[in-house]
Amino acid sequence: MFPGFGPADFDAYASKKWKSNVFNRERMEVKQKLVSLARELQSAITALDGSPLAVDTSVEHPALWNHKQVEAQHLFFSRNEGSRKELDQIIDRQKSFASMIDDPTPLRNHVFLVVTIQHETLELALKLHPDAKIDRQNLERRTEDHFEREKLLHLLQGLGEGFRVGVTPALTPVAELDDARLKEIVAQLGVPAPIALPTAPQRLFYVGHPIPRDEAVAAGEGLVEIARRDLGRLLAVYRFVAWSRDNDFVSMKEALQKEKQAKRQKGLTKNDTVRIVRGMFAGKSGVVQEIDAKGGLKVLVGKVAVKIDVEDVAKP
Repeated sequence: MFPGFGPADFDAYASKKWKSNVFNRERMEVKQKLVSLARELQSAITALDGSPLAVDTSVEHPALWNHKQVEAQHLFFSRNEGSRKELDQIIDRQKSFASMIDDPTPLRNHVFLVVTIQHETLELALKLHPDAKIDRQNLERRTEDHFEREKLLHLLQGLGEGFRVGVTPALTPVAELDDARLKEIVAQLGVPAPIALPTAPQRLFYVGHPIPRDEAVAAGEGLVEIARRDLGRLLAVYRFVAWSRDNDFVSMKEALQKEKQAKRQKGLTKNDTVRIVRGMFAGKSGVVQEIDAKGGLKVLVGKVAVKIDVEDVAKP
């Protein structure tokens, strides 16, 4: 059972404690409460296909990827590990090594729902980093269509009082949102920040709202129902944004198919020289004549064409 948050849970993220390992135990206790909250929420937070979203939490100690300070503790809901890996292989090839070291969390690659506790607020939100290229482009392409953009506008306007949307830090109350402003927000997603400093705040596509600490503490165990209600509303926006085979506005199905085919073929192409490592012709070299989508090869060994599996050859 989630016990609720107390004042001490918020005080664990006072600025004087951010960079100190002395307070790791305090933050660990808050993290355990977030995990308890996740158990209460997880069954209601599902992807478009009905599968539960995976749960992650941020680290409670100063580390490289939080710039050695813990300003807040986060509970993340995002696509499951198998789906992440499938997309990460494509996304990470397009990212610089420096950016991956700066923030190696896989959630930088994906849209996610988040519960964040910090010194003054508890935040319930959807966030999308510009590096989450597939989800970002899926949102951009989908909202190019007037009727699709109208669907998103309706979802956002229906979130309720207190919710805001925008590219941080410039946020607009959803009650003031119209089609023109939504187009402006989406257009900003892929625009690089003017100054890229390690300490600069991240520019994220954001939909959510903060709950003042006093209200969150007063809610006690009832915070579960508040989070279930508000994350449930945000879930509809998540499903609109998140790429899936049933929500594909960037033709990723073809790219993933090519990725799988390349894996099966181990990077081999016609006219490559290979060495056979198993079977009757083990130890001999030959030239690839044909290669099929399932990884079957036809290799010319001397004057003999041999059919062989891609697993039975290696590049010399």
